[in-house]
Amino acid sequence: MATAEKVEDLPKLPSEIIRGILAWLPVKSLCRFRCVKKSWNSLILDPHFVKLHYDKAIEHEDVFYQRRRVFISDMWTLYSIDLDECLNRINLDDYSGNCVLVDNKYLQDFMGLVIHSNGLLFMRSCYHEFSLFNPAISQTKNLPVPPTYDTWSDEVCGFGFDLSTLDYKVVHGLFCQDELRFSVYSLKTGSWRVIQSGYPYKYRTPAMDGRLVNGGVHWLVRRVHDRSSMVIVSFVLAEEDVREIPLPPDFNIVEGEDEYYLSVFEECLCVGKKDDQEFWVMKEYGVAKSWTKISISLPFSEGLHSGFVKKNHHLLLLQDQMQQRLVMYNFDKKSFRNLSIRGIREPSSAGFYLESLLSPNNYSISQ
Repeated sequence: MATAEKVEDLPKLPSEIIRGILAWLPVKSLCRFRCVKKSWNSLILDPHFVKLHYDKAIEHEDVFYQRRRVFISDMWTLYSIDLDECLNRINLDDYSGNCVLVDNKYLQDFMGLVIHSNGLLFMRSCYHEFSLFNPAISQTKNLPVPPTYDTWSDEVCGFGFDLSTLDYKVVHGLFCQDELRFSVYSLKTGSWRVIQSGYPYKYRTPAMDGRLVNGGVHWLVRRVHDRSSMVIVSFVLAEEDVREIPLPPDFNIVEGEDEYYLSVFEECLCVGKKDDQEFWVMKEYGVAKSWTKISISLPFSEGLHSGFVKKNHHLLLLQDQMQQRLVMYNFDKKSFRNLSIRGIREPSSAGFYLESLLSPNNYSISQ
C-alpha cells in the first residue's frame, strides 16, 4: 500500500477525478485508503460519496456482481459468502458432480431474523434485540425497542429503503385485540413513530419477516370479520399506510390451515402452499389478473426464494423431511445443483446484500 509521503509526491489530480476513480473500488480497498491521506479519509466518509459509491453497483452490472454477497444463517451464526466468485468457476449445468461446495466468512454470532435492504441488514434477535448492521464495514447500530412491542403478542417486522425520503425504515407490527398496529423507525431521525391508525387483521402466517416489493413491506394476514379470507397487506413506506393486495383467484385456501407462505420471485410477490410443487407469481404488481402459476420439480415442504440469481439458477432454501438445504435451481430446465457451505450443516435463512460504505451510526444523505 502506498505511504502518505509517496502519495504526496504524486501529480495532483482534480478532486472530481479522484472521487470518480475511488467510487469504482471495493469497500475493503477504500477502508484501507482512509489511512493514506486525510483528504481521502474525509472523501470516503462523505455521505454524497457513500451514495455515489453505492449507485455504481446499481448502475453497472459487473460492479453489482463484484459487490454482491450472500448471507447465510444456521440459527446460531451469521455468515457471508462471495457466491458470485465461487460460481464463476463452476458449470451449473454439469450434473456429473451434483453438490457445489463453497467457503464462507464468519460475520457474527446471531440467532434470529435477518432482512436486507440497500447495503444494510436489519436484525431482530430471539432475545428481542433490534439492530442495523453493515457487514462490509462491521458497524452495528442498536435500536430502541419499538413502542408497539409486547412480549405476549404476535408481531411482524419489515425493513426497506424509502426512495421518497432517502431514508431507511424499520416497520414493526403488533397484533392486539383484533387490530394490527404499526410503528416505524427512521434511520434519519433515529427514533420510532407510532402510526395512529389500527387495521382489522389477524395474525396469519408463521413468517414474521415482511417481503419488500415496489416500495411496500408485505405479509399474509387474515381479515378479522372473515375468518376464511386471507389477504396480502402492504405497508407502503412512503405513505406509511396499509393497502391490500388480492391473492390469486384460483389459490385454494382451506379453513384452519396455516401452511401458506409469502415470498419474492424475480422481484415479484409470490405465494404458495407448503408441500405443493407449484407457486403463484404476481407478474404485474397490484394487478390480480397477472398472477401466474409456476411449477418446480423438487419436492419440498417449505421454500424460500433468497433473491440471488446466477446463470439462470435461483438460490433456494428448501425444507424437506424436517431438514433444510440450499439448491441452485433452473426453472427453465427444471434442474438443480445442491449447494453445500463449508462448516454449515443446516442453513436456516438466506438472502443477499450489496457491500457498501453506509454507516448505520452516521447516516445522512440529503436529496
